[in-house]
Amino acid sequence: MRKEGFTDLHHHILWGMDDGPKTPEQMHAMLKRAVKDGISGIAATSHAYPGARPFDMDKYLARLDEARQYCRQQGWELQLLSGCEIHYCDSVPDQLMAGKLPTLGETRMVLIEFDPYADAATICRASNKLYRAGYQPIVAHVERCRSLLRSPRAAMEIREECGLFYQMNCSTVLEPRGIREHIFVRRMLGAQAIDLVATDAHDTAGRAVCMKETYRALLDRCEPGYARRLVRFGRMCKDDEEMKQG
Repeated sequence: MRKEGFTDLHHHILWGMDDGPKTPEQMHAMLKRAVKDGISGIAATSHAYPGARPFDMDKYLARLDEARQYCRQQGWELQLLSGCEIHYCDSVPDQLMAGKLPTLGETRMVLIEFDPYADAATICRASNKLYRAGYQPIVAHVERCRSLLRSPRAAMEIREECGLFYQMNCSTVLEPRGIREHIFVRRMLGAQAIDLVATDAHDTAGRAVCMKETYRALLDRCEPGYARRLVRFGRMCKDDEEMKQG
């Protein structure tokens, strides 16, 4: 991974896979927008609902290769990583071990989406199962987990107790919705209890990339070194290597 630029580890960039771009042209527009926004690495995290239907790995890899080829044709130094946003169910650890779901950049890290109403005990049990299977869970858009949003202190305790990484959406950093989100963002960033910030981009309009703007906002709120870690891949690579060695 290039050290320059931002890394976006939650991005629905591949066309025809989920509720992201519907056509190759829409995907191309999103890639162009990402490059203009200073992004040098994207994890193509298409939605996966393994409890409802099998993830189409062949189609996913074909679309990922298509996107990579397009970037090469344009001469862009944009690295596209594998990955998916996995809606958690009990079969997820087994499906990961069987190679039926892509991990982030072919590491042991996985982006996990929990039901918004999942309680803290459910989240901890899931993380323990993933750890036992050898995977590092990253909670996608943690601010949507209502049990964690209600109590930033409890969210911090669970993060430490269960060894979780927390991902927050750029849109939440820029425009928290309601008093609870305002408090959650302020306290979690203040305690450096968010591990990465990502766009969760789906298109070029309502859910577009905004990493530059978010980084400026983070520099206003956070210590500069922490702000950089939130939008770059270096720390996550280090943690993954430590996990493999440990």
